[in-house]
Amino acid sequence: MAGSTAAANPPPRGDYDTLIDVDAEGVDLGETDLEFHDFHTGDNIHGKIPAGQHRLYEPPSALENDPNRPVSIWTVHFYAQFFNVETSDVLQRCLYALYPRVSFVDTVGDNPDLYGPFWIASTVILVLFFSSTLAGAIASHVAGMRYEYNFALLSAAAALMYGYTFIVPIVLWGVLKWYRSEHARLLECVTLYGYANTIWVPVALVSISPIEIFNFPTVSNVVRWVSAAVGFAVSTTFLVRNLYPVLNSTEAKTSRILLVGVVLAHMALAFVVKLVFFA
Repeated sequence: MAGSTAAANPPPRGDYDTLIDVDAEGVDLGETDLEFHDFHTGDNIHGKIPAGQHRLYEPPSALENDPNRPVSIWTVHFYAQFFNVETSDVLQRCLYALYPRVSFVDTVGDNPDLYGPFWIASTVILVLFFSSTLAGAIASHVAGMRYEYNFALLSAAAALMYGYTFIVPIVLWGVLKWYRSEHARLLECVTLYGYANTIWVPVALVSISPIEIFNFPTVSNVVRWVSAAVGFAVSTTFLVRNLYPVLNSTEAKTSRILLVGVVLAHMALAFVVKLVFFA
């Protein structure tokens, strides 16, 4: 109905001509004078807001690269500073731990790290499990018995090495702080204990003892005890040599007690390594 009404009542002639005239005129964009106006006012900003506060967005790089900006302990950037060490530095520190002739604290200087302690502990865990498994397999083969893998040893090695590497130095640092030692630094304590465990890698490899293939279990056991004793002696010398100046900053009686405690704790570690993994 609407369509028929529109057809029956066409628009007036005058209006139709007007529409045609407007459409016919057109606009030549090529001849239009277009100008782009610069609305940037620069630093001459008028108003009540200071010029320095007109910047609503600050690039992240300007904030993140500020060395004086505090970093939260819940961020990756906080812990990244403790892994800022080269591979050559880690290897050199491992050699100093195996041959404790110079002061390790002076060698580390102001750059103690967590990279070495973490990877050394992880390496010792794997080597202990591998060596213990292989030694057990050899002993079972010589005895004509079937060897059953004990993966609980892997969990035991992880608990032992990670616990000793990180928990023991934290406890020692807390005790030193309790006795008001001014030279106790947590990161240095963890670094010392971490690199002290380097010796257990060759100790575990020697404890495989291929002599047992020739059915000499007693000789193999002696070799393992000797290797554990050497590991204890080397690592204890390394720890005592570097911890003694810190322990000596407390009272004489306290320093002696702490020194005995350090030695006994390390002796316990050596016994656990021998009796649990190479009994």
